[in-house]
Formats: sequence, structure tokens, C-alpha cells
Amino acid sequence: MKTTVIDLGDNGFNRSVQEFMERLLQSDLVGSVMLPKKTTGGDNYVQALVKNPALLADTDVSVPVVPVQAARLISQLTFSDPGEKIAVVVKPCEARALVELTKFQQIRRESLLIIAVDCLGTYEPKNFSALVKAGKDPAADLRKQAASGRCEPDAEAPFRSACTICEHPSMPLELVDLVIGLWGVDCEKNLYIEAGDELAAQLVEKNILEFNDAEQPKRAEALASLRDERLKSRDQVLGEFGQRVNSIRGIQELLSTCMRCHNCMINCPICYCRECVFRSPTFEHTPDQYLGWAADKGAIRMPANTVMFHLTRLNHMVMSCVGCGLCDTACPNDIPVMSLFRTVGLQAQKMMDYEPGRSYDEPAPATTFQDSELLHESGAK
Repeated sequence: MKTTVIDLGDNGFNRSVQEFMERLLQSDLVGSVMLPKKTTGGDNYVQALVKNPALLADTDVSVPVVPVQAARLISQLTFSDPGEKIAVVVKPCEARALVELTKFQQIRRESLLIIAVDCLGTYEPKNFSALVKAGKDPAADLRKQAASGRCEPDAEAPFRSACTICEHPSMPLELVDLVIGLWGVDCEKNLYIEAGDELAAQLVEKNILEFNDAEQPKRAEALASLRDERLKSRDQVLGEFGQRVNSIRGIQELLSTCMRCHNCMINCPICYCRECVFRSPTFEHTPDQYLGWAADKGAIRMPANTVMFHLTRLNHMVMSCVGCGLCDTACPNDIPVMSLFRTVGLQAQKMMDYEPGRSYDEPAPATTFQDSELLHESGAK
């Protein structure tokens, strides 16, 4: 691993990163780069695929908002050979989703140069927009706090619930190509970058970046402390939530406002199926079926199969759920879908000794079967 600490001088964080991206885009290492770019109205950011270096001026890799899960977009870009290598800037939850999608052959890993940026926490898009319209700079505010190892949200808006229990605020270099570190770094003075030896040599050869092997001694301590704190928070929050959904009635009450809009599925990076059973004739019921069910039960809920929809999604993808929380963001009725999936997912993942996004080499449980994997803990043979 090679590291570098760049003195920002008068450039500032954003301009220094933009200059790096410009040099990268002008080289033959990549043909394009996907990263967060300011919207036309100026109050939000969206992922943009950039080819013209001049259009990098209004980008910010540290922006604390995730309107769309980048892994889902990257799957669309690299499901088949794009004909060039694409640099993609992602947050840790998005990078972990890329690992899972690679296992399901939804990502061409060789077509990507993955740049993971530490996540200091994110706001819901509408809250982020409100902060910007109020004259604030949410990204800069959080970067100022990063060196301390603790980042508090603005007093006017909370972090997304997924971020408050996320135990992966940074991404290990073994799973990506380059890391832009923020935690434990004085981001007002320095830009900290880690790269693998091979990529570092290429970046040096092409005059894109120099490496000085400088270290950030507070970084490892900050990440370890933050991870411990998040794990405790996760276990407490999901433990309490689990008491709400430990019965069929509890699940029905949780999903009582679901209108089966499919927003959670559409925005989930792991729900990758090109043909979905819930968008097929299987769930295109005829009038006589509805009336027959109503006659048998006396009354049926409309639209039907709302609980079945979520339970089927759980069955299909919960083992690879990375807890990004985009399902919560997408739900128009504020159903805590993420909490449900993480609560069930943690138990299922523990049973299989599997952690999504941990390794490219670790097979996803959905793709393998072992005779012993469902045996009871009593040790039955």
C-alpha cells in the first residue's frame, strides 16, 4: 500500500480532489469518471458520468447525501463490457454493494477503478437541500469535524438512520483501488489518499499523483473507536426493533401503510433481477380471483400481497443486504424497511458466518449450498 498526504494550501479540499480527477480523466487509465455533481438548481448532488474534465468544477466526493445507490447505477454501466475503464467514486456502503453484485455477475470488476471515500454521515436528500438553501455547506461542516473522529449532524436535520448504525465508515483498500480518507484527517489542511502498489506506480508514472508514504496516526484509532460505537448503537437499535417484529402481527403492523409501490425494490442495489416475479403475470390477478379471496375470507386488503412482497424480498436478498438504507429513503410512507432488513439480515448472516461486502472470494450464500449450513446449533448430524 502507498499513501500520500497532500497539503491543500490555497486550493481547498474540493479543488484538490477535482485536479486529481482531471489528471486521471486526461490519462489513459480511465475513459470516464462517475462522481457526485451539483444539480442545476445548486441545492443537491446526483451521480454524474463525466468525460469532459472541465465539467468537474462543481463536483464534491465528500458530499453527505445519497439520492441514488451508486452501485445500482454502476451495474447498469458495466453489466456488459462498456469498452473502457470507468473510475467510480463511492461511499463504503456502495462499495460493499459492488462486491456483492460482482459475485452475482452484475458488475464487470475489471471495467472499474473503484475510489472509495470515507463516509462522515449522510442526510436525506430533502433535508440536505433545505440546509443548502439555508446558506449552509453540509459537506464542509462535516469535514471540519472529521479529524476528531466524531461528526455531528446539523442541528436542523438528522443523519439518515442507516448511517447512525453503520459499522463500516471506511472501506479497506483490499476491496477497492483507491481510498480518499477523511476520518482522523485534518481535511481543512490535508488530502489523504491510499492506493495499492500497482495503481500507485501507474499514477506516479503518468504524473497523476505523487506518494510520500505519509501516515495519519489518528486515523486507525478514530475508525476503531467509531466502529465500536456504531456496533453498540446497531445492536441496541435493532434489538429494540426486533421486539416489534417478532410475530406475523408485528410485521403486518409495521407494513400497514405499504402501498406496494416497489420503490424500495427499485432503489435497492441488491435487487438486481431483470425480470421480477412481482412485475410478472404471477401477481397480475384476475377480478374473479380477488372476488373469490374476498368471499373466502370475508375481506381482503387492496392492493394485495403487500406483506408477501417484503417477505419475498427478504428471502431473495437479505443475506447480501449492506444496510445502505436507500429503501427507507425511497419509501413515501416512511416505513423503516432498512431496520426490518438489517434485523433479519444480521441473524441470517450470523447463521451463515457471512458478511456482505467482506470479500470478493467469499461465495454469497445464495449461490452455494452445504449440507451442514442449516443444521441446528445443537450439533445434529
